[in-house]
Amino acid sequence: MKTLKAQIASVTDRESLIYEIWHESRQVAEISKEPGRSYEIEIYPAANNGAWRFDLKEFKEMLEDGVKELASNPK
Repeated sequence: MKTLKAQIASVTDRESLIYEIWHESRQVAEISKEPGRSYEIEIYPAANNGAWRFDLKEFKEMLEDGVKELASNPK
């Protein structure tokens, strides 16, 4: 069962679209590709100083999908 979901988003502080990764109602990470830069990921802390725990294969696939989505949806 997949525990992660993702969406492409347009935010005011970025020139390009971003790929957000969510677990339930909390954002886990965001992948971005700004002009003149390589792909970057921001990883956000888990609630209450805890640790995120995900299936590695699912998380890896989500990251790979994010790069593909951003590459095919330039803004």
